[in-house]
Amino acid sequence: MAENKCAARLEPSNRDMSELKNRFKPGYDWETICSTMLEHLMCGVAIYELCPDRVRSLYFNKKYYEMVGYTKEQYEQYADSVTSTLYGDSAEIIFEKAGRSVKTGETFYAECKGRRYDGSDIWVLVKAKLVDFIESEHPVFLAIVQDMTNRKLAEYENAVNLERYRILEATSNAVTFEYDIPDDIMTFSYSGGRADSANRSISNYAEVSKRTKIVYPDDAAKFYAALKKASKKPVSCMTLDYRSTIIDQNSYRWVRTCYSSVADASGKVIKVLGRTQDIDDEKREQQRMIQLVELDSTTGLLNKLATTNHIQRLIGEKTNAKSFFAMLDIDDFKAFNDTYGHSFGDEVLRTVGKLLSRKFPNAVVGRFGGDEFIVFTRGTSESTVVDEFEDFLEVSGKAEIGGKRYTIKCSVGIAWSESDDVDYAQYFDEADEQLYRAKKEGKHRICRKKIV
Repeated sequence: MAENKCAARLEPSNRDMSELKNRFKPGYDWETICSTMLEHLMCGVAIYELCPDRVRSLYFNKKYYEMVGYTKEQYEQYADSVTSTLYGDSAEIIFEKAGRSVKTGETFYAECKGRRYDGSDIWVLVKAKLVDFIESEHPVFLAIVQDMTNRKLAEYENAVNLERYRILEATSNAVTFEYDIPDDIMTFSYSGGRADSANRSISNYAEVSKRTKIVYPDDAAKFYAALKKASKKPVSCMTLDYRSTIIDQNSYRWVRTCYSSVADASGKVIKVLGRTQDIDDEKREQQRMIQLVELDSTTGLLNKLATTNHIQRLIGEKTNAKSFFAMLDIDDFKAFNDTYGHSFGDEVLRTVGKLLSRKFPNAVVGRFGGDEFIVFTRGTSESTVVDEFEDFLEVSGKAEIGGKRYTIKCSVGIAWSESDDVDYAQYFDEADEQLYRAKKEGKHRICRKKIV
């Protein structure tokens, strides 16, 4: 880390590229800088040209070749038709989504299955955006490519059980309801071929539903607020997503309720009517896709962008609670890679990530890049946070990897404040400064400072 941080480091916020260019050292051109950044990304980067009958590659970074198991020379035979390394369905998906993107200009996501150089299968998540900075008579896409093979293999292992479960649930995935407001009676009518498809009525619904927790506790507030609003004045074709036992009385599932309320001749609302549909699979798939984009593929923690976004959102909530921003760096991490290999280095990263997640279960924990991690927590005391990190340093110093114990030493810099006026950049800069101080004072220690 540089001693003069003001001259050597940019604040971790969005900057105009022209400002960054003004800071280039003499002798470094823009092409060199871009190439360096692309080659050091932890995911595959590709630039494709969408031709009428094929997808042609214009650029792949080093990580892409490593991911698919080819050298640049070995992959040259597929350069003019990248989709030839994909299975048929996946190739069709790419053409379909890319074609739609050309018309709409929207970024598209696609899960694709292909073949590595050694013949093994690989699943990748492709996020592609249409770009116009390259001259071509065909549409050109910039794509981020992430290896999701391990996740897919795990999904396949559970495929039979999942399909059986879906078949069982298919007969009971929709419920119509009628809420009689004056009598406080809710009547559910189950659809499908259920043996118990007769109506189910609940008297004293307002009280019973809360006592029996028909609605998942975290969703109860928005559910009852919507019901209260619909009971006061007529509403039409409203929708609400929440978790409930309405579909399956033995477990909470995500449901979507479409509802309306009707009034009598005097204008008084007397009934709320609607239909509740099981959307649990849809919701979980959405959550899975979000995780694929937000999670670091090596550690399973939040990646740099997701970590930053989550912390900025929490800072913006203005709770007047003490907030602690910790930056952690693995001491002499390069020695692990040099001595045991990069695969072992990845195990070290995973081990540190797991230990941090266990030690700070209610905090934002993310990998910021390389061997740096960030922890953001609030609503606790300085002494508690320091004690937790001291425990972490002790445990990491005798970490177990592959049945053997290894000494993983870390340095920690903590910036904290009681003020809601401190922004992300201030926390980041001070934590980085404290981390630099911990390194300078001998490593494997904690340095901290309050921002006032």
